[in-house]
Amino acid sequence: MGRTFEGARLDVAALAGSMPPGGDLAINTIRKSDLKRLNGLQTLPLSTLSLRWLSAVDLTRIPLPPSLKTLRIWHSGKLVSLAGIEAAERLQTVSLRGNGALEDAMPLRALAHLKDLSIQGEPTSLQKISTLDFLEGLALHRLSLRAVEGTHLDLGSVARLKRLEEIDLHGPNFSPAELAKVAAARPHFLKQLMHLPTSTLPRSACPTCGGARKELFIRSQKGLWCPSCEAAALDRELNRFLKLVTASRVTSAPRWVVG
Repeated sequence: MGRTFEGARLDVAALAGSMPPGGDLAINTIRKSDLKRLNGLQTLPLSTLSLRWLSAVDLTRIPLPPSLKTLRIWHSGKLVSLAGIEAAERLQTVSLRGNGALEDAMPLRALAHLKDLSIQGEPTSLQKISTLDFLEGLALHRLSLRAVEGTHLDLGSVARLKRLEEIDLHGPNFSPAELAKVAAARPHFLKQLMHLPTSTLPRSACPTCGGARKELFIRSQKGLWCPSCEAAALDRELNRFLKLVTASRVTSAPRWVVG
């Protein structure tokens, strides 16, 4: 079972003799004045570390253990850079939720073993990311981008991830043309989008007929559709998106030059 401490009460020296290999540690409310209490953290044989309410702009003052396989950082509004994460060179899973506007995620490219990356915002506060260029070349198997401010993001780097097995791009903020790039490159993602699951969101019932609405996030600011009342509009939207997917396949196909 993992152990949880408030930043002001963390005693790394005391933990050093009692933390088993592969341990799980969670630290909450790490104020700037508490950062010095993290000294020696890198000596703990941790497998999982969770940081919540971290008062730091990056991770350079967080002595991450090189043994870490999973790192979670939640609700840390000052965090805008992942500089320093490269110290945990064995990381396989990184989960970021409800943090500051992510301006520099390039240090992730130093993590040769990274397989699972999740970046999420909150229902009332979308996660801002300056660019997704940091994804280029990563050997990810799973990528989740939920409640992300995606209107300006180029998803080409997602489409080019060679080893991706699971993709979760959720929310009405991605451009349909950008989503089409991913759907053209990853047939399983297109199938996932076309599945149209029944929504479990609050107040998801159709205001006209009261029936259950379906989720389809391929049109800005509209993600819920009533298959009865909006059948014709839904069909037009699906056909429009499939045309975008076809166009993306054509433009991304290799071109042969005949000499």
